[in-house]
Amino acid sequence: MSVLFKAYSTYLSKKMKKDDENNFKKLKHIEGVKVKSNIRYLEGKNKYHLFNLYYPENINDLSKLPLMIDIHGGGWIYGDKDLNRYHNAYFASQGFVVLSMSYRLLLRTNLKGIVQDLFAFFNYIEKHKEELNLSFDNVLLTGDSAGGHLSLLVNAINQNEKLQKMYEVRPFNIEFKMLNLEHPVPYLKEIFDGKGIAYTSLMKAFFGRKYKKNELFNYSSFDDLISISSFPFITMVSSSLDSFKPQAFKIHEELQKRNIPHEFKYYENEVHVFEVSFYDRKNSLDYNNFVIEKFKEIIG
Repeated sequence: MSVLFKAYSTYLSKKMKKDDENNFKKLKHIEGVKVKSNIRYLEGKNKYHLFNLYYPENINDLSKLPLMIDIHGGGWIYGDKDLNRYHNAYFASQGFVVLSMSYRLLLRTNLKGIVQDLFAFFNYIEKHKEELNLSFDNVLLTGDSAGGHLSLLVNAINQNEKLQKMYEVRPFNIEFKMLNLEHPVPYLKEIFDGKGIAYTSLMKAFFGRKYKKNELFNYSSFDDLISISSFPFITMVSSSLDSFKPQAFKIHEELQKRNIPHEFKYYENEVHVFEVSFYDRKNSLDYNNFVIEKFKEIIG
């Protein structure tokens, strides 16, 4: 990993954190939600191996509720289990149990390490289902931005023994009834138009100095995975002020072409992941409530 990539990623992650914290100060606290924080899913002291559990207060049996699992975004270089706390608390206030995990970021590991952390989390909650008082009957997997990419990647790897061996992970027996992709960025080879210093620096961070010779390079992007994956119903959102919107439109076109059931919503004059960062905006409520109602429709 280059010194330049480390320096720029450190600068960018600090800026993103400052911007997010300033935004969060303007948001209203969500009533009626409890949080169990800092549950460890891997032994040791690594702060990126923790997760949070959000749930409606006055509910004793969490296993009666649908479960949402949230993989946060942040460009693979920023964020943790607390990043989407308002978004997750909102879904909990609407009757979900919500799990959000931290995972090691690119300055600490590579794409393989990120995937291994995510699978370690899923393996843990499967093993400790009774202790956590969870049900896996009705599971919604959601991911925003880079988290959208990782959600699709996890879904694909968990179905494919070859990919499991390549990423060196153990599959889990949890079925996703729906995927919710919020401003997803899953076409890795097309980021930064697939060229330039920024692109090569990111690819080297993901796959190593000779990234094109790493077999994972060819099994990491949505176009690598769509033909070898099956999908539950997919909801997806993008917006006019999102610079990554071409990726969402490309997913939409691919899903249409393959007759994969999904619904794509698009909003004018909204920024990247607005419905996650600003849960109380009119358009945010419109989209998040749409996701909730669609999931209720699917699970009956």
